[in-house]
Amino acid sequence: MIRRENHPRRRGQVIAQQASETTILLSLENGQYYTLNEVGGRVWALCDGSRRVADMVAIIQQDYEAPAEIIEADILELLEELIRAQLVVDGSHETTGGTEAPA
Repeated sequence: MIRRENHPRRRGQVIAQQASETTILLSLENGQYYTLNEVGGRVWALCDGSRRVADMVAIIQQDYEAPAEIIEADILELLEELIRAQLVVDGSHETTGGTEAPA
């Protein structure tokens, strides 16, 4: 389960392409396509392993006018889905850059 203190990181085996306000993801591992809306695409872009979920919530709250509680719940739900789809991992415990965390 992802928490506010986790540092989500995009997996290396995913190709992302921006199309208007939609972000399209392709998993090279399973060939599946995924789409994210504008806010989901912004969350995806923030998943670089350097930010905590709490930091991501603060950034999204600056970009969109919505209560922090709703933004946090939505981000946590999206991150759980991205983790289940093996598109994102928790980079909190990595000690070296560029290594793939166990799925």
